[in-house]
Amino acid sequence: MYFIRTAIIIFSMGLFNPSFALELYEDSVTNQVFTKPGANRVKLGEFEKIDGSVAAKSHDDNIKDRVTPQINAARANEAHQIVEYKADQAAGKNEEIIKSKDKGSLPAGVTYGKKGFEFKTEDNRFAIALQNRVQFRFAAPFDRDPRSVSQLEQDSSSFMIRRARTKLSGHAFQPWLKYYFQYDWSQPVMRDLSLTVDKYKWAELWVGRGKVRYNNERVTSSGNQQFVNRSIVNDIFTVDRQQGMQLFGILFPHSLGDFSYALGVFSGEGVGERLNDDNNMMWSGRLQWNPLGGEMKFSQSDTEHLEQPHLNVAIAAATNQSRCTAFETASDSCRALSGFDAPGNNKGQYRTNQMMEEVNFKWQGFSFLHEMHWKEITDTFKTKLQSGRETNLMGGFFQTGYFPHYVVPLVPKNLEFAARYAFVDPNTALGDCRILQCKKC
Repeated sequence: MYFIRTAIIIFSMGLFNPSFALELYEDSVTNQVFTKPGANRVKLGEFEKIDGSVAAKSHDDNIKDRVTPQINAARANEAHQIVEYKADQAAGKNEEIIKSKDKGSLPAGVTYGKKGFEFKTEDNRFAIALQNRVQFRFAAPFDRDPRSVSQLEQDSSSFMIRRARTKLSGHAFQPWLKYYFQYDWSQPVMRDLSLTVDKYKWAELWVGRGKVRYNNERVTSSGNQQFVNRSIVNDIFTVDRQQGMQLFGILFPHSLGDFSYALGVFSGEGVGERLNDDNNMMWSGRLQWNPLGGEMKFSQSDTEHLEQPHLNVAIAAATNQSRCTAFETASDSCRALSGFDAPGNNKGQYRTNQMMEEVNFKWQGFSFLHEMHWKEITDTFKTKLQSGRETNLMGGFFQTGYFPHYVVPLVPKNLEFAARYAFVDPNTALGDCRILQCKKC
């Protein structure tokens, strides 16, 4: 009995000894505090237990005072690690974005506007616009403008796909490095493929295949024409599309001395031939004065209803020596006017010099366009004394249109009344026999 009593007393003294120490553990996952070790539990240290009611409170406070700083430190360290982890994640994402940018994989936005569907990267380094245009036509008694007396006697009716074109335009690497592509599926032929550097408006460089900046009627897109077809003047005097390079720009803009210019050098064979037929190049130049309101885009009707009057007055000239006396946008773009030898192996046979003057005026729905052309064709295979060595051609037109909606609101806004007078003198020296092939000749 004595032994047992002693053991109980010793055990009781050990259990209620004020100096008895508690080991506390914190769960690293739930942050709860435990008195026994276990999985995910980190030892916080040893803490003394104090008897009594006040001691009990002191005991809690003691534990709190001792445990809280360590818990807070652990939590702060954990939060710091989380911040570092998130920072590392962000840095990794940024690095991935940078790598993706280096690869050219950039987020892009898609919109739809006048140029069709437009795709553009967020940094505006790359952009492309896709546009398709189709034109159906029924014609009777003939479709093409008559270019000879015999063509006036045609009697045929036809349906056709007059135009079926796909356009791609935009810029690459820089907004001022622009490109343009157009293909006509109805012919078929690649009409345009060019690169333009327009960083400086006073000097823009154009390289590739496309329209020569010569006269308004031809440079104006078929989608912006005032009439279904261009005038009879265009067929004889156009320099059409060529392959080469042009430099153009605007000088002294928005002043009385506002001038636009264009200078070009081309192969002079049109777009259907890959190479020039000789060592002679086609050269062209255009000078335009813009005394009112600046330069207008190449167009005919005043669809914008300009509030201020705009006037452009221009002169242009071109010279070329080749097999060609006329051009069109086709696979056989180098062609011959009626009365001249068809293009063949006669390299550099014809020296062509031509000039043009132009007046273009628009204001509040009213438009006026006038062109006067002169063209001289010299057959270099003939001597100066031979008949027909030189042929001089003249032609011109006056064209006007008006949208009456702004005066009479009952008239539809898009309804325009227009008229045109055009003439061609095919050979001022020999009369009409040369080109029109009159039956009396």
